[in-house]
Amino acid sequence: MSIESSGSREPQNGNCNDAEAETATQKTIHLLKEDYCKRLKGKVAELGESELTYDGAVMIYQKRKCAFVKTEKNYLLVRNLELKIGVELITASDEIKKNVTADIAQNDALVLALKAVVKTAKEAKAKFGELREAAGKLDGCRKDSCSAVQMKILGCSEGDDCNDQTKQEDSARRPDPCRNVCQILDDLITIPDGLSQDIDIIFNSAAEIVGIQSFSNIKSLEKFQQDFAANAKAFDDLILAQTTNGGLSLKKAQEDFVLSTKTVTQSGYALYNKRNEVGTLDETKDYLCDHECKCIAGCGCDGEKGDDDNRLKKCKCDICDICKEVTEVYSCENPSDNSSCD
Repeated sequence: MSIESSGSREPQNGNCNDAEAETATQKTIHLLKEDYCKRLKGKVAELGESELTYDGAVMIYQKRKCAFVKTEKNYLLVRNLELKIGVELITASDEIKKNVTADIAQNDALVLALKAVVKTAKEAKAKFGELREAAGKLDGCRKDSCSAVQMKILGCSEGDDCNDQTKQEDSARRPDPCRNVCQILDDLITIPDGLSQDIDIIFNSAAEIVGIQSFSNIKSLEKFQQDFAANAKAFDDLILAQTTNGGLSLKKAQEDFVLSTKTVTQSGYALYNKRNEVGTLDETKDYLCDHECKCIAGCGCDGEKGDDDNRLKKCKCDICDICKEVTEVYSCENPSDNSSCD
């Protein structure tokens, strides 16, 4: 608010209209007007200063408000990144470490089991080789001419003079434990060869599985997990550091914003008070420069005939009206009735 906006005018001197004082009362009033004029000039200057201070405070307030909003937004972005990605990343790293440790342990157990299978298959292959050699010897012994009589007695070979009746008689004379002896001999000769082929397949398959497992190199996951954990921690530490710094920046921005809010509020009230002071002085100056006293009309001034009994009645009623208005504003009770002023 400037002096022009308040509707006041710049006085030239205490007389306001450059008229010289003639009476003692006029001189007294002129001195009062001069004092108000000087005070008004000072208050107008103070009002201008308050307006500049308020405008500056509002400008700083807007800038700090904008800085606070942007700082808070950046802080929330980093904080949410930590809550969503950082925590999840570290937790995932721990779970991956558990899985890799379990996989390596299972892999080591598998290696031992496969090696045991290969070792057992190798030993079985050697034994089956011995069994096949024994079967070959048994087959050779069975086919040897020296064993022809025994084979014939057991019914495992046929002679030229044998007929069906002779076979039946030999079978009847054969004891029960020896009735399937020929089948048993055939099995002892043929089965070892099949077992040897089977154990070769088992041994080769086990050896290939061991080779595949060794080629897979499952332990390389441990190095991968360690690198992943280190990088995840470094990333999370960076986010945490940014979160800490952002929290400090946000706190500082908030403190500045609060201070600016207080300053602009105080400046606003100071400006309001200065405007009131200037307005009061301006109205008082105008009143003193151009005063028409209607309160004591009929007192004999200006050639009028005075009425000593009633000349102050209007002043009394005006004062009563002021008291009534004040009472209505600041009191819950009804003001007293001034019937004497009616």
